[in-house]
Amino acid sequence: MTGSGGLTAGVPDDIAGLRTALISQREYTLGLYAELPQRYWQSADFPYLSSVNPPLWELAHIAWFQEFFALRWRVDDIDGARTPSCLDVADRLFDSRSVAHADRWRLTYPSKATCEDYMRRALDKVIAALEKSDASERYGFQLVVLHEDMHAEALAMTLATLGLPLPEAVSRLADLPLRSGGSGELGFAASEVLLGDLQSGRTFAFDNECPPQRSSVAAFSIDARVVSAAEFGQFCASGAYSDRQHWTDEGNRWRERGEATAAAMHINYFEAEAYCNWRGRRLPTEVEWELAATKSPAFFASTGAVWEWTASTFLPYPGFRAARYREYSEPWFSTESARYQVLKGGSFLTHARLKYPQYRNFYTSDRRDMFCGFRTCAKR
Repeated sequence: MTGSGGLTAGVPDDIAGLRTALISQREYTLGLYAELPQRYWQSADFPYLSSVNPPLWELAHIAWFQEFFALRWRVDDIDGARTPSCLDVADRLFDSRSVAHADRWRLTYPSKATCEDYMRRALDKVIAALEKSDASERYGFQLVVLHEDMHAEALAMTLATLGLPLPEAVSRLADLPLRSGGSGELGFAASEVLLGDLQSGRTFAFDNECPPQRSSVAAFSIDARVVSAAEFGQFCASGAYSDRQHWTDEGNRWRERGEATAAAMHINYFEAEAYCNWRGRRLPTEVEWELAATKSPAFFASTGAVWEWTASTFLPYPGFRAARYREYSEPWFSTESARYQVLKGGSFLTHARLKYPQYRNFYTSDRRDMFCGFRTCAKR
């Protein structure tokens, strides 16, 4: 499921490749929750957290999204009103754009068997439409494959957050060592990078990667690998973790709320930033990270074990235009009241289709339920 070194070609755009992707990813998705305790299928019995969804809602939402954006959405019918869902309550219950997060615990859902049947029927309809599609119609099928890829990782994040074991196949992935390029640094001369460019055969780009931008980057050096658990443990054990001088005011406010614990992988932006201050270093910018990943095969081969925080806030490129799934990027661009940081690279649970240098993940600075870490850069 995960990728290894080298640039990836992204999601396929041919019928056979997309069919295989849709079917295999659905098998993987369902396998993630195959051993979920029975009580958790009742939303009222599932713990409420702002970072997770009730399992039944999550899985039915995947089916809703797949059916809606591959089959029902049209340029002249962006609400899908002319093409009803194959489950009559789907729009009311499983549309993430209109169903508030807290309401997902309060709603009355069809049975688990009905939701599973909805997933099967929606997938069958999508594949039938795919078989008749031409090349100009493939965007929606690519989008729903990648959406399910993302939700599969989110499902694994939910299990980890609740302290539940990951399925055996996923647990084996977690035992892989961090990809290492050695303990030194990689240096890059002043250069230009074309952000968001469709490289290495990719035929799909998310709207926040568009339009491609040329950006100049000053010379910099960056760690050849991510910070290890042992290195972060030294930061914690030294007492520096508790030293206010290494934290920004916002980071100190987070730490003093009592949410901080020493972590090896689930490290949030505040902790990464404080570690860098302790070491006299800094986090790379998004542009620096992307340049390193596109210019250096050795650097790119060292990525993919954990998502990597960057110093860049999540903002649109000049000329941004929202794509078919308008809510994917636009509502989350950083503002004064809500700041999202860009993460790059992917984790051991991220599908290879999403492990390309231009992909922009984004989370708030306090989140660490993701499988995330970081690497550092020399200060200028």
